[in-house]
Amino acid sequence: MASNIAAKVFDSLTQPVKWLFFAGSGRFSAILVLIAALLLQIYDPPFLSNFRDRVFDYYQQSLPRVAAEPRPVVVIDIDENSLLNLGQWPWPRSYLAQLVKNATRKGAAVIGFDILFAEADRLSPDKISQSIPNLSSDIKTHLSTLPSFDSIFADEIAASRVVLGVSVSPEIDGANNYGMERVASFAALGKDPNPYLKTFPALIGNIDELDKAAAGRGMVSLDQDFDGIVRRVPLANKVGDRIVPTLALDMLRVATGRNVVIQTNDNGIVGFKIAGTLVPTDTKGRIWIKYSEFDPEQYISALDVINDTVDPARLAGRMVLVGTSATGLKDLRASPLTSNLPGVEMHLQLLENIWTQSYMFRPDYVALFEWLGTLLTGLTLIVLVPLAGARMTLGLLVFVGTVAVSSSAYFFIYHSVLIDVTYTLFASTLIYITLVYANYLSTEQERTRIRTAFALYLSPELVSRLSASPESLVLGGEEKEMTFMFCDIREFTVISESYKHDPQGLTKLINRFLTPMTGEILRRNGTIDKYMGDSIMAFWNAPIDNPMHPKDAADTALQMIPHLSKLNAELKIEAIAEERTFKPLRVGIGLNTGSCIVGNLGSEQRFDYSVLGDPVNLASRLEGQSKEYGFSIIVGESTAQHLAGYAMIELDLIAVKGKYDAVRIYGLLGGPELCEDPDFSAARKLVDEFLGHYRTRHWAEALELTAAMKEHNPRFDIFADMYKGRIEEFLQFPPPADWDGVYRATRK
Repeated sequence: MASNIAAKVFDSLTQPVKWLFFAGSGRFSAILVLIAALLLQIYDPPFLSNFRDRVFDYYQQSLPRVAAEPRPVVVIDIDENSLLNLGQWPWPRSYLAQLVKNATRKGAAVIGFDILFAEADRLSPDKISQSIPNLSSDIKTHLSTLPSFDSIFADEIAASRVVLGVSVSPEIDGANNYGMERVASFAALGKDPNPYLKTFPALIGNIDELDKAAAGRGMVSLDQDFDGIVRRVPLANKVGDRIVPTLALDMLRVATGRNVVIQTNDNGIVGFKIAGTLVPTDTKGRIWIKYSEFDPEQYISALDVINDTVDPARLAGRMVLVGTSATGLKDLRASPLTSNLPGVEMHLQLLENIWTQSYMFRPDYVALFEWLGTLLTGLTLIVLVPLAGARMTLGLLVFVGTVAVSSSAYFFIYHSVLIDVTYTLFASTLIYITLVYANYLSTEQERTRIRTAFALYLSPELVSRLSASPESLVLGGEEKEMTFMFCDIREFTVISESYKHDPQGLTKLINRFLTPMTGEILRRNGTIDKYMGDSIMAFWNAPIDNPMHPKDAADTALQMIPHLSKLNAELKIEAIAEERTFKPLRVGIGLNTGSCIVGNLGSEQRFDYSVLGDPVNLASRLEGQSKEYGFSIIVGESTAQHLAGYAMIELDLIAVKGKYDAVRIYGLLGGPELCEDPDFSAARKLVDEFLGHYRTRHWAEALELTAAMKEHNPRFDIFADMYKGRIEEFLQFPPPADWDGVYRATRK
């Protein structure tokens, strides 16, 4: 009994340890990421809401609102043409009086001005008489008896249904609060809406004469986000203790003849009810505008209205906004669809949204569902990724993402509800990466253990492959086109004799030679196959694919020569200091390209990652021929075909020892920069001319050209002397009649 109790106590004490062991698969880190993501989603900092707004912009760009026909709103536009014909702004208000009169006569249901008239018209006759000096008293008296343009405008406003624009002001200075007492009052259904509305200290209204004549007044102020885009518009703001509607809302009040009701609940504002229809908003009384594409056909030039040349059908029964698209008046805004829109366009879109009930929603409870989505998706991944593995859970993550995006798109398309799933997907992806990375670290630790155990016995390349895929520890290979290099120190036997009493010095010399050469090979994506004393065998295009393998191999070979020169300079200084004979190191390099078998080759007891095939043997034979031709780098024809633009000289048509078929070989002297050198071009032309005479048995001409080659450049001495010996032998023992110009090598 006591032992059972002790066991239970021990189990309870070790439970945290077991949990930590469970969390060792990366769950602990993933849980921390999830908690941070959930807290950030609750706090909703500006950068997060800004990103969400951009996502909703993309929704609108992908599927803009289709405007209902006939469209209920038109704009009388103070455009560039109107300014050109009627003069610069501001116009005499007699023009605007004529505009209101003509629009009303043609059937406009309500007219809203996206313009402020905060000062009296300075172009009125009485104002002009005061502003023009030296006028006679008779003229001044006559002008003062004429009606002011403000009075004319006010009369037309009173005869129509006009809503004037007002602007809320964040500063008391400069504000006039004109018409505040005449702002239409709201009825309230539910709690007091005042605490939820944005409050401003003052208002800029219209002069008293115009304001008294108006049927309504509404805000023309538009809230824009940090990026200048107008996405949400408050249907009302508070100025002092007065609630001021937006221009569109008061135009609807005037058009319908019904008061506006603000409906609230415990969380804030639910919406604004007008003519029995609820316009839903967020808790702060803001509405998301669902934009349609900008349609210039909805804009009527103010000039045409003032001149009374507009078709009455364009105005009859419509709600009319008066605004400007003229660039000089600087009333330009941006929407999610278009930048540099006339500011009046936002009022048009809002009016259409409300009239056709085509606005967008983002209810407050949506944020809670988004938060729960992040929580559930994150917990699911935390549980399943370590158990089921990265591949299977990646499919789950893709499935969840597809369902989430599809659902969000469905609610937007069919219900105009805005749901943001991008944050949930981002947080889930981050959790998934955290878990996979933790698993990767664990696997990498195991691979490190394998590397440590075998690095002393196998090549680094093979160790990397084995640690990455232990299942590859089987015999076999694949066929690939590759480029092969053999590099060998010439006359190494003679050099090693000088170190017969200093084997450590010889080892050090080999290391000093192999280290920079190996560095160049690895720097250009080559693989070291093996070291054979003073020789290096390397290849390109395996185990990693490299479509540029011939060029990488050629560049490597060319860079080996400067490294060798630098090493010889150091060795010469050391030899002089030690008072011993200096013998410079010289190398031969053979390059060849062809298809070979590459893979794990050997026996079942021991194998190595290597290559097998005839092109490998040919590369080795070409390296051996470098001494015969006097060129440090010799490339086969298959490699030369990939080196267009490199400085190469054709050397011979040769069948190397052990092969019957002949190959064309080339001496590689430099890269594209040397190829453009006039001296090189002359040398190549000289050699090509020589080979032409040689292969056509024009021995005398060929002999003359051997001397010319030596005279042109001393580096052709060995090459020219070799051919001179061949030609002299052919003069004594001519080749057979069917001789094809092929030289058959007798030495490797």
